[in-house]
This record gives sequence, structure tokens and C-alpha cells, in this order.
Amino acid sequence: MKIEKIYSFKGGEEFLKVNHPMELQEVIRAVENLDAVSCLTKKSKEKTMHGKLLFHPAEMNDHLKEELFIGGWTEKASPKSKKKYKEPRHYFGKGRYREMDGIKNRVGLEIQFGKYAFMGYDIFGKMVIFKNLGKIDCGIEIVPMAKLQKQMSTGVSAFEQIMVDFQYRGESNIDIPVFVIGIDLTDDELARTIKRREIFINNPSEIKLRENNGSAPGPKSE
Repeated sequence: MKIEKIYSFKGGEEFLKVNHPMELQEVIRAVENLDAVSCLTKKSKEKTMHGKLLFHPAEMNDHLKEELFIGGWTEKASPKSKKKYKEPRHYFGKGRYREMDGIKNRVGLEIQFGKYAFMGYDIFGKMVIFKNLGKIDCGIEIVPMAKLQKQMSTGVSAFEQIMVDFQYRGESNIDIPVFVIGIDLTDDELARTIKRREIFINNPSEIKLRENNGSAPGPKSE
């Protein structure tokens, strides 16, 4: 995949380049090493999509974490878990906790292919909470561009949407530096996506689909 656009919230890009250049490069490398076509494994059940082959959010999340796992951003989950990777978590009591997709050297990471509200919560809520808990100093948020968003399930957030919040909400003294990365398909991936969808239409048995059995994004409780 490629990084299409970036946004430096409260000096996030500068903060990372000065204080955490290695962590920033690891995340960038994980994005660039992700082959999005391998995540084209979800058949839409929405009437407006007419059974179209879509990019699977959980698959993309797992592939990114596969790269980041090598660098120590996250851990392998228990074989009994529905998830492949164990997310850093902080408990506030029985059944109450918050978790991030990854934390390394006080850099918090969120990969957000969920609904729009969760994207804003990541930056304006969750990352601030983890900062107040003394676990992170800054954050990185990975989100799809609108062009990629349209090839995923309806309701998925997009880079362009969070820009509205940044513009009209502004910055608060409790906010932390966050580097927002908007990702999209490369030209090669786009061409292979078209070809894969043609195969799916003509011979769907050749495409292995993934069941959507992961947990929903956003605040969790047990």
C-alpha cells in the first residue's frame, strides 16, 4: 500500500521525527509492505454492493500487525482468541478496560478501519487516556483514504472525515501529538484488484473468503 496523505495534529509528525524516528519508520514500512490485494476477501452482504468483493478490515489489520509484531508493537494472541494479536490493555476494574492496537517506547498506535466515531475517539479520547495513564507521549493513527473506504463495508471511517474534526474542533491543551496516516492502493494494487474481482465474478470458488468473526472496534468491556 501507499501513504496518500498525512496530517500532523498538535505537531505529531515533528514530535515523532525528533523523539521516535525508528518507531515512525517501522509503522511507515509496515504500511508500504502491506499487499492490500491479499485482503480482498470479503463478499458484501449489503444490497447496494450486489455481492461485490471488498477489502476485509480485519484482514488488513492483521497484515499490518504481522509486520509490527516483528518490531515488538504487539504480541501473539492465545490460540483460543478470535484475534491473532494481543493488544496492549489497561484495566480499570472488573470488565472495564481500554486497549490500543500497539504501544512501543511510549508511542501509541491505532489502526482504524471501523466506524467514523471510533476514529475521533482514538485521537481525542483514548490516546489522551493512555497519556494520562503514563503509557504514551504521542500517537499514530492509520486510516483509509475515501477512495479505499468506498471499497470496504459502509460506515468505515476515512482520512477526509477526520479532517473536518481537526478543522472545526481545533486543538485542546489536553490533546497529545498525533500523526495521522491516510493509506490507499498503489497503481499495481488497483490493477490487481480489478483482475481479482473479475475472477470472483466468473469463478468465485477460486477466491478464498474470510468470515467476519472479529470483535468490533471501539471501547471494550468484558
